[in-house]
Amino acid sequence: MVSWKAISSKCIVRLAVAVAITAVSASCQPTQDETQKRPPQAIPPATQAGVIELPDGSSMLSQIHTERVAHRSMRMSLKAQGGKILPNENRLAHLGPRVPGRIVAVYANLGDRVQSGERLLLLDSPAFGEAQLEYRKRRTAMRVVEKAFERAKALSAEGAIGISEYQRREAEHENAKAELYAAEEKLHLLGMSEREIERLSAERLPHAEVAQVFLRAPFSSEIIERNATVGEVVDSSKTLFTVADLSTVWVRADFPEQQIGTLTTGLAVEVRVAAYPETVFHGAITYIGAMIDPATRTVTARLQIPNADRRLRPEMFAEVTVRTQEQSVLAIPRTALQQVGNRTMVFVTRGSRRFEWLEVTIGESSNEYVGVKAGVKEGDEVVTEGSYALKSEALRGQMSMGGPL
Repeated sequence: MVSWKAISSKCIVRLAVAVAITAVSASCQPTQDETQKRPPQAIPPATQAGVIELPDGSSMLSQIHTERVAHRSMRMSLKAQGGKILPNENRLAHLGPRVPGRIVAVYANLGDRVQSGERLLLLDSPAFGEAQLEYRKRRTAMRVVEKAFERAKALSAEGAIGISEYQRREAEHENAKAELYAAEEKLHLLGMSEREIERLSAERLPHAEVAQVFLRAPFSSEIIERNATVGEVVDSSKTLFTVADLSTVWVRADFPEQQIGTLTTGLAVEVRVAAYPETVFHGAITYIGAMIDPATRTVTARLQIPNADRRLRPEMFAEVTVRTQEQSVLAIPRTALQQVGNRTMVFVTRGSRRFEWLEVTIGESSNEYVGVKAGVKEGDEVVTEGSYALKSEALRGQMSMGGPL
């Protein structure tokens, strides 16, 4: 059995230990008087989320300038994500023969400038010769039938022939006229001019010339592709020349989906290319696509640019800037913006020495101002000069606190 004496000893030991712990704890805590005498610790300005306060008399204050957020009449600049020079497709032609044949001569080379109607090549085509001979045959038959009709008309007037004979001669004349017209139209379809068709009315023609046809330029242009070789046999599916009038060119440009509401036809554009970095080419939007590219979320616009000196060439990459019409936009100076990671920030004054650090959503921009969609309101004073120094001070304060800005 455990004696009462042993139990009492254990209780006394435990009580002594508890008293000792209480005494030590009381000695570690300051008295109420000491707590009141101790001055409060100063909180560094940058530790307050989104606010920085400069000390009175700071040299940084003299470097800070502000400007009021307000609506301004601005002509925005829209940047295309990509641009490419293309031929003006209204002045572009892929030329091939209208009849099969063998190339006899080629008169134009790659890069040549040709005038409207100028000969590009000569083709020897039996099918074309047959069409010319058919025309000559119909022309001869027309002369014979016409004489017979004139004679029948005179005899009918004298009562020498009956009305049925006169009507038969008249029908033969109308049929011959229709067949001649059809033969002439076929020659036009094959590319012959009126002057060349008139030449077929001669009594005799050189045998070689009957089957020869020229391929001609449809308008004043430049040869940008040639696929013709003397002696080559070709048909109507073959493209022998591609010609383009490069006095004007098109630019295909892709704009982000959110800019569609600002784009309209007729807006002025500025185009720059790497080959002439100091030169700005001016033009206008002539077409805006009706569909959005589902992969890139962009809309394609077509621009037309004068190119009288032929410096812009198809397939060049281009930098495209669109100048919008003037409009009233809530805007802040470009110098007020500071980039922190993927966020755009500004400092807004909240007193003579206090500045609030705010994230803004920006829109289109001009040379000096940037449209702002959210983050600040009209009348706010934003820091322009000195904003970078405030940013550095804010970042330093956040780093000392061990937290992100």
